[in-house]
Amino acid sequence: ILHDVIAINLTGVSTKKCQEDLLVGATQAMIAIKAFKNDTNNYPNSLNELVPNYLSLVPQDPFDGKSLKYSTTKKILYSVGEDMQDSGGSTGDDWRKMADPTFVINF
Repeated sequence: ILHDVIAINLTGVSTKKCQEDLLVGATQAMIAIKAFKNDTNNYPNSLNELVPNYLSLVPQDPFDGKSLKYSTTKKILYSVGEDMQDSGGSTGDDWRKMADPTFVINF
């Protein structure tokens, strides 16, 4: 029983850590996208275009270890989330509860 309780608690801690790491990486990427847009009057075609002038490297998605996802057509930055499935971004009020935690680029 104790093993099950510890496993449940560690899973919650791991998810929380991934969410916090995602917020840091997404914030860095959003600031870089905004700076790029201010300098060029355009959005970058990919997050790779921000390296090295705006980011030292493309932030990783803490859930799958790959680069954060970026859609120029939807103007979103997103993660695959806890389910590890790339659904192309999600909509909703709380990014922590989305299948694909998504950040809208609205500047």
